[in-house]
Amino acid sequence: MKTLEEVLEMLEARIDRPTLEGYIARQWLSPVSSQAGWHFEEIDIARLELLCHLTQDIEVNDEGMDVVLSLLDQLYGLRVHMQKLTHAITQQPTHIQTEIMMVIKQLAKTGETP
Repeated sequence: MKTLEEVLEMLEARIDRPTLEGYIARQWLSPVSSQAGWHFEEIDIARLELLCHLTQDIEVNDEGMDVVLSLLDQLYGLRVHMQKLTHAITQQPTHIQTEIMMVIKQLAKTGETP
């Protein structure tokens, strides 16, 4: 974990303290809070780098950022869910895996959704 100061030093060309604190206040970032201050995990730093890219390079405004982050969080949640589902399928006997694949292929052909 990195402290607020370490993160600011690491990304000094991209972000300043007031902006970073604003991101935290808007709940765009959720670092761990303690009496000693905020502590950032690698996922927080990656999200902060994404925020810098979206706000500075792509110029997404605050209202747009709320939508973008909500969609990204949903996408990440679905990705985790799909990884778990894939793992569960691979734990099944081969004949069950084959049946599941046949159903998926049939749905893809017909364009149906469950």
